[in-house]
Amino acid sequence: MMVKPPRNEAITKALAIVMDSIGDENGSQLVYKDRAKLESAALDTLANAENALEVAKSHIFKDIDQHIAYIRSCRNRATPIHQLPAEVFAIIIEIVLTRDYSARVDERRMMQLMTVGRIWHDVIINSPQLWTTIRSGYPLDIAELFIERSKALPLSLTGRTDTSRSDDLGPTNTKFETLLELGTRNSSRVSSIDVTIGGGSRRTLQRFLGCPTTRLEKLRVSTPEYGDPECLKFALSEGSPLKELSLSYMGLLDWDSRRLSGLRVLNLQNLDVGPSINQILRILSISPFLQELRLRSMDPPAIVPTTRSEERDRGEGLIELPHLQTIDIQSLPLLYCPSILSRIRPWFCRNVYIHNGGVDDVNDTRWDELWRERGHTMAALLQLSQPSPLSPDDDWALFIEIGRGSVGIRNALPEEYIGKSTLSFRYGDGCRAIEVLGEFFSGLDFQIRPVSLQIAASPIWETRQPNLLQWSSVLGTLQVLGIHLVRAVYRLLGEKWVMQDGTVTWACPRLSHVDLSYCYNEYREDNPEVDGVALLLAVQKRWAGDHGIPAVPQPSSFRVSCGYATVPSIQSKAETIKSIIPCFYLM
Repeated sequence: MMVKPPRNEAITKALAIVMDSIGDENGSQLVYKDRAKLESAALDTLANAENALEVAKSHIFKDIDQHIAYIRSCRNRATPIHQLPAEVFAIIIEIVLTRDYSARVDERRMMQLMTVGRIWHDVIINSPQLWTTIRSGYPLDIAELFIERSKALPLSLTGRTDTSRSDDLGPTNTKFETLLELGTRNSSRVSSIDVTIGGGSRRTLQRFLGCPTTRLEKLRVSTPEYGDPECLKFALSEGSPLKELSLSYMGLLDWDSRRLSGLRVLNLQNLDVGPSINQILRILSISPFLQELRLRSMDPPAIVPTTRSEERDRGEGLIELPHLQTIDIQSLPLLYCPSILSRIRPWFCRNVYIHNGGVDDVNDTRWDELWRERGHTMAALLQLSQPSPLSPDDDWALFIEIGRGSVGIRNALPEEYIGKSTLSFRYGDGCRAIEVLGEFFSGLDFQIRPVSLQIAASPIWETRQPNLLQWSSVLGTLQVLGIHLVRAVYRLLGEKWVMQDGTVTWACPRLSHVDLSYCYNEYREDNPEVDGVALLLAVQKRWAGDHGIPAVPQPSSFRVSCGYATVPSIQSKAETIKSIIPCFYLM
């Protein structure tokens, strides 16, 4: 609303009332508006009039300001946010304070919010939960104020090393020393520790963790990789079970501690001596609500079981992990990865990254058993489920790459649906890998979308042939490199396959993309019987429909790349092949 100013007569009348009151209070007659009298007035009369007007102005302004302040206070109290109960208002402020921001401005932000208004000030002062997080950047007096105002609530200690300052990795770090000293004095109240530190502060933390921490639930300690590489160890005092244990370059003296039961997060990285397979499995078996499992770069203890009989000593019962969403295992001792995966049973993982280094016959055997005996586990890790969370129109495929001594599997699911899944492991026998994976995918009791398979050239294919027929129910894209693999695919395309319902069709009826490449670095003379003739015969059988079996659907792409090889038998039949499958392309 537009407010009109008062009339001049009202202002003159109000001022006259005020000036008469001042005159009465001071026992004098003030001259302040008759200009004729002012022109001839004495000096002291003019001075008194000026002072009287100044007094009138200050008191009028003061009174008006008081009214404005009171009205503003009433208006603020009437706004919707100030109608909330104090407990709800405190929750909103807590959300604002816990968003990601620099620790250097945190205590200032708290103080700034307190100056918004009396309601904000009172809510913040009387809400202990807003004062429970103490950061390493706080001045000592501010940190002590937080501890005092948090009453008896559990405390959270957090801090990060300033990577731009070399002295943060030196012998001492005063801001961390202050934080840990306060934590030591209040160790029984600490429920969460989340710090990244280096230098001498790590030993201070080691001493602090030796204090009674009966309420500690979250322990997250990491060290910059460029810091002191020595892995310090500490013992957990007695107390309630932890919900999160995340360690990097900080190890435990007792991996059988009762506090490692009921974990939601287990994250172990860069440990000189990590837990044994038995100890990891024990922790998992008593953490049924585990949501995140990350194991990276851990050296094994002095004794690690390496034989199948020793493996059986761990027991054969499956560890159910229905809440596991993230699993990240890489750079572990050779047998850790398959041994752990063979014992757990997740339901459906959203983020998976598994990389197993090293290769030997024992390792291959473990992976064989894993794919054959623990199919449900591998299906969950590959984000395969029944029913699928995706609609039929979603662009999705499972990519499998079999190279020289290694196997890589990843999904191509849109991240907005269910994240990523990547499995990479060493496998000495590529032929056996194809067989085992083919058995796994063909043995699923529900249908999956077509799989993309890529096989690299290897000397093994000169004497052995890959069994691709058992991939018939799932193969959608096939890419091979090497003359022996190319010729094997020619034979595959002309083979018959019997479906589960007894229908006879051609091998891999869902195959829609074919990419065959003769090696660029090898030369083989053309052999018409196994090159051009074999390819044409397979194409005629499969797509011409004149061999007593209905033709399968046309492929979307079919490419043969000869490289430096001379294959005139294919070149001479290219036009005939293209007349049957128009997408055929010879490079």
